[in-house]
Amino acid sequence: MTDVQAGLGVSQAKRLERFVARRRALAARYNELLRGLPVVLPFQHADSCSAWHLYVIRLQLDRIARTRAEVFHEMRARGIGVNVHYIPVPRHPYYGRLGFDASRWPEAERYYAEAISIPLHARLTDTEQDEVVAALRGSVGIASP
Repeated sequence: MTDVQAGLGVSQAKRLERFVARRRALAARYNELLRGLPVVLPFQHADSCSAWHLYVIRLQLDRIARTRAEVFHEMRARGIGVNVHYIPVPRHPYYGRLGFDASRWPEAERYYAEAISIPLHARLTDTEQDEVVAALRGSVGIASP
């Protein structure tokens, strides 16, 4: 680690509690805003406390006429920085060359077909979060309220 990286780390550590508090507030707000949409919200055990590094939803594909890839591309076209976390190990070329067959892990494949990470970071504003939700509504074919 360089001195610059160490200095940045020390600076960030001083603001960690504030960053995590904001992420938790945003996650709680997503939970409310996304209620009723054809998505499965991230699980949070009552006895745990997440820092919400990611906010991954699972699309209920049986309730929408779109694939995760279609929703992903539409969200990107709308300027929303969605991602996919994570690609199942057997789908990585290295493991494919070793003979791993993705079909042997159907739950991992199902998760991969449904999961999409929506933006969540400490600087995300409520207005930007509203835009994410509006874009998601449109991408899954639901009119705004």
